[in-house]
Amino acid sequence: MNWRKSLTFKFVAGFVIIISPLILFLYYNNLYAISVVREQVSGANRNLLADYVKQVDKQMKEINNYLNLVNDREPDVNLLNFMEYGTDDYMLTKQKIFTRFQVDLGYFQVIDTIFLYNIKDKDIVLNTRSDYYLNEKVIADYIDQHPKDDEMQKIGSWQLIKVGDETAFLKLIRNNNLVVGCWIKANTVAEPLKFLDAENGGGGAALVSMEGEVASETKLTEQQIALAANVPEQQDKPYQSVTDYTKELSYLLVAIPATMVPIKYVVLIPEASMLKNLPFFRLAIYIIPLGGLLILSFYFIFVRKVLLTPMKKLIRGMQRITRGDWDVQLEQDNTTEFAFVIRTFNNMVGEISNLKIDVYEQQLLTKEAEFKHLQVQIKPHFYLNSLNIITSLAATKQYEIIQKMARYLAEYFRFNISTSRRTVTIEAELKHIQNYLEIQKLRFPGKLSYEISLPEELAHCSMLPLTIQTLVENSIIHGFMNRRELFTIKIEVRESRAVKEGIEEKTVWVQVADNGVGFKQEILEKLQMNRWHEHSGENGHLGLHNVLLRLQMRYGDRAQLLFCNQTDKGAVVQIGIPAIYLEDEAEENDDISDYGR
Repeated sequence: MNWRKSLTFKFVAGFVIIISPLILFLYYNNLYAISVVREQVSGANRNLLADYVKQVDKQMKEINNYLNLVNDREPDVNLLNFMEYGTDDYMLTKQKIFTRFQVDLGYFQVIDTIFLYNIKDKDIVLNTRSDYYLNEKVIADYIDQHPKDDEMQKIGSWQLIKVGDETAFLKLIRNNNLVVGCWIKANTVAEPLKFLDAENGGGGAALVSMEGEVASETKLTEQQIALAANVPEQQDKPYQSVTDYTKELSYLLVAIPATMVPIKYVVLIPEASMLKNLPFFRLAIYIIPLGGLLILSFYFIFVRKVLLTPMKKLIRGMQRITRGDWDVQLEQDNTTEFAFVIRTFNNMVGEISNLKIDVYEQQLLTKEAEFKHLQVQIKPHFYLNSLNIITSLAATKQYEIIQKMARYLAEYFRFNISTSRRTVTIEAELKHIQNYLEIQKLRFPGKLSYEISLPEELAHCSMLPLTIQTLVENSIIHGFMNRRELFTIKIEVRESRAVKEGIEEKTVWVQVADNGVGFKQEILEKLQMNRWHEHSGENGHLGLHNVLLRLQMRYGDRAQLLFCNQTDKGAVVQIGIPAIYLEDEAEENDDISDYGR
């Protein structure tokens, strides 16, 4: 056999000859120019930024210690708690505190304002580097609006506050009727970072809050700040690449969060300014597309001659066979492999006239069922609605409800993500349902209630995960139409026994009932007659269809799914599965896995 005519040789040789120069060029150019420059620039900026963030955090910790010392051990502050407002002793003590603050302000250069506020008498001792009267008003307004703010009691808790047009970092500690505190202006913290502002290309440094609002003066535009704020932080990477598609500009983003205050330090470096000293790389950016198009043109001509033309010849012969022409004979090709394939094809034409592709069709059906199963698990609207609720609660400062919502969401998604096991206990499934229903109760306060009944002896029975959830979701989606009345869902688990061929069979029944609008009569008849093919893709009942398919694949004929309406109002759905305890199922799975060892 002439190996030079083989398809393998032609493909390998052609691929190596055509692609190797491009690969080598891209490798040396991109790896050196992009990776090295990015790593060096981002590494230098990140190290510099990290050192500065540590320095600022250290200063803020020292200020925390200072405020705690003033609050706990400063005798004049403690005496002021017990003095009558306006007395000579009161005024003298107040002057001593003012003098102490003046000295301390000279020591802590980063602090803009130190103050002591008397909540009871609305009196203030204030020493500041900026507008005295503006700062006095800001302090009085803020403390009067938060007379019982627990944040005043938390050591190390800094907050963002607006002082005129500027943002400041505020720290408060309360001692009975006195509040000692200080603030640091964000612009003061950001001042040493101004040397990171790019000369060309519009980059720069800024302090950004966790909500994406800029806290300091910066050269960055609103679009650039939005880019930096919306990129999720990745601690394992020294930098991240972001692109402003409106201006088609790419940037290197270096961001480090502060530990003492809810902000992050952001540096945005234009890639254009990084690469301005690499003319070869900039020229290569224009050469690569043109060279790539030229190489692809030659490669397409080569592949067309060597591969596509013989393949089309073979495909035409197959198409003639599909039309019933069994006399087809293909011409030989000069490529060794295609010559063998065509010769074999010609010999087999007369032998395969009745051959069918049942296995292939079955595979398509299986994949379609798997696709539908996955399809019903993707529920972005529930996730987005939950986030919208949290946002609304945050706006109204309902932090206790937010904590509940976050806890239920965490448990809900943890169960969804960890359902790689084939089965779970009914107790675990119902706990997951309880988290889901608690979330729904937060969505519809006072409009939804539920009851769950689970006998203790059935808690460890096994079932397929996310089975009951589909029933509960359908109940809320299709039954909860009248939002003016209380919607109630009742979930009951019970056991039944029957003797079949002398063997006692136990069945676990899970019933989901509601007081909603119930099933429409036409739909109910189709569900009861198992006419899923007429209904599975409509009105969200694809999930019920897939539940039945999963149950039948797992439990066979012993799986049951029943539907009915209650006499007054509401729908009832029942699932019947064999009573298998999780320990028994684990032994069964072990026996299967040990088979053939």
